[in-house]
Amino acid sequence: MKWKTGYYAIAAVNRRNRKILFRQKQFLVAPFLMPVVVMILTALIMGAGGDDWPVGLVNESDSVESQDFVETLENAHSNITPYFSIREMGYEQASDAVKAGRLQMLIRIPDDFPQSQTVYTETFNINSDMMKNVRLRLEHTVLDQLEEHNELQATSELITEKENDVWRESFIAGSTVLLALMFTATITAANLFAFDIENRTQKEMSLTPLNNLLGGVGIILTSVFMAFISGMFTMLVGMFAFRLEPENLWTMFIGMIPVLIICAILGIIIAHFLKRYRVFQPIVIVTFMATFFGAGGYSSVAGLPPIARAFSDIWAFSYIFEWFNPILHNFSSGLEITQYIALIIAAFIFMAILPIIYKRELLTKNSGGQ
Repeated sequence: MKWKTGYYAIAAVNRRNRKILFRQKQFLVAPFLMPVVVMILTALIMGAGGDDWPVGLVNESDSVESQDFVETLENAHSNITPYFSIREMGYEQASDAVKAGRLQMLIRIPDDFPQSQTVYTETFNINSDMMKNVRLRLEHTVLDQLEEHNELQATSELITEKENDVWRESFIAGSTVLLALMFTATITAANLFAFDIENRTQKEMSLTPLNNLLGGVGIILTSVFMAFISGMFTMLVGMFAFRLEPENLWTMFIGMIPVLIICAILGIIIAHFLKRYRVFQPIVIVTFMATFFGAGGYSSVAGLPPIARAFSDIWAFSYIFEWFNPILHNFSSGLEITQYIALIIAAFIFMAILPIIYKRELLTKNSGGQ
């Protein structure tokens, strides 16, 4: 009968926690909005909906050859949109716009273009990835022009799309689903634990015949439930707005359960030590934002700079992106057995820490005279 009493206690705490969350709506803002905002901003910046960059064109040659080259520039395109948004203008106006950063590049076709076969360019910046990319686009366009006129001795075939490719915006959307799951479990548990501290619920629980640890189990249960709700909400936004086509959902969600338990307990630990919302909430938000951008969410770990790859090797959340993104995009049907074992062992370790945290919290209250 003892287990039945414990079950009712956990269920009661879970119901109470959900009522608190719906009453204290500020607890729901960050878990539901932050992943979606990250998804929209990063996907749009990385080209969702169009990545044709503004380029100033100065055509000083009134020749058939220059018009032919201009047409090639206008027709050059990626698998998303045209390469360039071309704006024909005078040299001084275009040069000033490039210096001010309003144009990515200035392309000047000199009046002797038919004889020299030369164009001149100016760019806003030299070393950024976008500047390197815009120069590569121009080089690709020139190669297309030469190939069209049979002036290339060797022709390379540039494959820009494969059948099973995942769109950049879809990859970002998938990563924000994983971000929503982990972030919501962590910050929800932290908020609920801090709410209990603030309202002295821990003291009330300690006066009952039941172990106050059951309150922690109830917080974990609520946090995991809210994480799934937030993850599904983020997934729906990704499906409708950014071509996310999630696969193996049951495999992913079941595999994420130990991860979410770990995140919830981590949130309780953070709230236990930091106590106040205004202290731990920014820390949790910034930590997960940094994890997303610097440890495998925004880009795969293999595509990160060396220092970020080295950090990802020791940052546990990075493995969640590495392990679950292939499942979500159907490049893998599930985790390897060693990965399941690692997650379960980690969950048991955190579950062993939970009683220590609740015991410390009771001692803190007692020493404070409450």
